[in-house]
Amino acid sequence: MKALKNSINPGDEIIRPFVPAGTHPIETGRYLIGTEEINRLYEVVTQWIENRSPGGIIYGRPRLGKSRAISFLMHILPADYNNRLSIYDLSSYQSKSPTERSFYEDLLSGVGHDLAFKGSTSEKRVRLTRYLIEQGIRLENRRIVFFMDDAQRLSELQYNCLMDIYNDLDKAGIQLTVILVGQPELIHQRSAFIRTKKTQIVGRFMSQDHEFTGIQNLEDLKYCLTSFDQESEYPIGSGWSFTRNYFPEAFNDGHRLENEVTNLFELLKECASSAGLRKIDIPMQYLMLTIEYVYKRFGANTGNYWPTIEQWRRAIESSGYITAELLHESVIKK
Repeated sequence: MKALKNSINPGDEIIRPFVPAGTHPIETGRYLIGTEEINRLYEVVTQWIENRSPGGIIYGRPRLGKSRAISFLMHILPADYNNRLSIYDLSSYQSKSPTERSFYEDLLSGVGHDLAFKGSTSEKRVRLTRYLIEQGIRLENRRIVFFMDDAQRLSELQYNCLMDIYNDLDKAGIQLTVILVGQPELIHQRSAFIRTKKTQIVGRFMSQDHEFTGIQNLEDLKYCLTSFDQESEYPIGSGWSFTRNYFPEAFNDGHRLENEVTNLFELLKECASSAGLRKIDIPMQYLMLTIEYVYKRFGANTGNYWPTIEQWRRAIESSGYITAELLHESVIKK
């Protein structure tokens, strides 16, 4: 994405666009920010699609931003493929006693079918298959992609249903790629399938994998901060990035979040080290909360010029990052 033209001439009056209170994306949380890890995920997913892979695993611990990353891909993949792909973001629901009936209902509902809950199990399966075939034959390359979020919840029965759907679409000349997105339990589940010789499931949907990570180094952090400086914009078409909106005077004087990357990364490492954390792998949720806190508590609406190190420290503490990481490490040690 190209950078916005986010500057005005020195001495000009700074007039922020009117945004009703509580409606800016920073206030609502409804925004997508690009990261280096999303770029890496994009390369992996597009390679799987180009290779006509039937499936693969995207795994990582909670709160790293996997679901947001999928939302980002859902936003850019159709345009990149000139709408020659039919892509669905589907949720995997926990059930003590999963059934084919309920699974087909979930899938029908997830793809937007109006008759998700009518008829027998076999009727639901036929309805889903016919609907997907109808969608597929309209596309030049006859490709359909399922992102299955929280896929560690799927049972063997549900994988068998996915295989049936895959086979039905394959007979109709339509390629289905099922991308399983979830926690590291997915890898353990694959190992269990291998031990019990469920090779048809492994070979179909689990033969490839990609570990999704958080912010681990300066480059990852800088890319994210730059997105707030340059690629974010609200109102759309205004030329006002999120950073410019909350720190207009400082922004006009040349200040950018990306220029704070070294200080902020060192502060994050310091906070982690003081708490006894073993490694830096910052979940996107807590980085977003940190930046949002700085914008809202220390931005132009409060009369502040530019955030200080101590204000960044307060934002990190407020995000819950350290507490969550300590809890995560205590679970791992057990």
